[in-house]
Amino acid sequence: RSLVGSEMCIRDRYQRRVRGSKLRDSHQEEFRDLKMAETQEGIKRLIAAEKEAQNIVKEAREKRVALLRQAKEDATREVEEYKNTRMNQFKEYKAKHTQGTDDIQKQLAKETEETIQRIQEQVKQSGPEIVKLLLEIVERV
Repeated sequence: RSLVGSEMCIRDRYQRRVRGSKLRDSHQEEFRDLKMAETQEGIKRLIAAEKEAQNIVKEAREKRVALLRQAKEDATREVEEYKNTRMNQFKEYKAKHTQGTDDIQKQLAKETEETIQRIQEQVKQSGPEIVKLLLEIVERV
């Protein structure tokens, strides 16, 4: 059967729509595949960036811990040095200001011993007189 001009136009228009629809569907599939590939690549890049960020944070923490440890060691060393310096200064001061104290102590001990001996001699000499006086006082009472 032969088609009339208007039927041919309708048929051609229909066929163009079908072909356009198929072409559009084909392009949409390609576009969707391309988008998925880009999305997957983007996800991979994000995961890689996240791992890199985690490594950077880990390294920063390790450096911080190392710096804190070093600071603590330095502070301990400085405190020990200061303590030793002050102790040496004290020893020098003590040696400077206590020179002769041994001599003074020996002199005082000698004088004390001499005083005790004098008192004991006086007691021996005046002992009988003191006893006599004490007896007289007791008798009076």
